[in-house]
Amino acid sequence: MSNVRAPVNELPSTIHCDEHGQAYQTFVCEHLLKDPRQQWCSREPAAENPWPDAWCVECDKEFQRVGEWNEENEGKVPIKLLCHHCYTRRRELASP
Repeated sequence: MSNVRAPVNELPSTIHCDEHGQAYQTFVCEHLLKDPRQQWCSREPAAENPWPDAWCVECDKEFQRVGEWNEENEGKVPIKLLCHHCYTRRRELASP
């Protein structure tokens, strides 16, 4: 797993990944980071957002309970920052 560094006060659209250098930032729940071989929940990748925020089925229960991510449930899902290369590599391991 690579270390990703970004300023604490505001995350830029690009970050520095120790493994890949400058890259776009992405966000996943820590469960996908630890075990990417599970089902990923997210919006469909699109040209304007090729690496949509993603979370596991367990975290999806929180999303479905409220119907969106907001102040009520966002603190209950442990989110991690990845570069888009790390995201893509992990997402390719996902189960259908």
